[in-house]
Amino acid sequence: MVHKLVTLPMFPLNIVLIPGETKVLHIFENRYRELVADCVMNQANFGIPYIKGDQLADYGIEVSIIKIIQEHENGEMDIEIKAIKPFKILKYTSILKPKLYGAAYIEEYEDDTTSNRYKLFRSFKKLIKASKNKEIPVETLTNVSVYKVAHLLDLTNDEKLQLISFATIKEKEDFLIAKIKLYMHMVKLEKEIKGNFRLN
Repeated sequence: MVHKLVTLPMFPLNIVLIPGETKVLHIFENRYRELVADCVMNQANFGIPYIKGDQLADYGIEVSIIKIIQEHENGEMDIEIKAIKPFKILKYTSILKPKLYGAAYIEEYEDDTTSNRYKLFRSFKKLIKASKNKEIPVETLTNVSVYKVAHLLDLTNDEKLQLISFATIKEKEDFLIAKIKLYMHMVKLEKEIKGNFRLN
């Protein structure tokens, strides 16, 4: 695992993204319009730390701006972003003067999330078989990474936060295997309920 200490502009949101995930954001506050403009001009990324209520989490995700979808007459804009890698906040500043937005001194880490554990691969194959209504990307079947598997699960924000905060790939794998087992159990119960309903 490679660690790097950097300072990133911050855009706290009540969402957690995992690497590879994309999302469209509507930017309307002046401070974040300034943040986006600065990132576009400098070809820079920004961070999205998870905020729940008034509590800012210690972890978040670095994102890049893929494109500006639309700029509105009132200065608001719609942008598409892509999650790059997780980070841990070491020091957070809500306003980084003279800018309107905040920033954080972070520890970002890049680890090889490709899984070599047969147990996760076996659970993953069962998940694919059970996910008949889901579109499974072809590339997902070749290199099984923890984040590719996570994309197929309906994880909550809190669960995603837990996933990106784990320090080792083994912790991530064990977490996902447990989630897949729970998902498979729910699928089995649903089939049993439907079967009982038809019998009655």
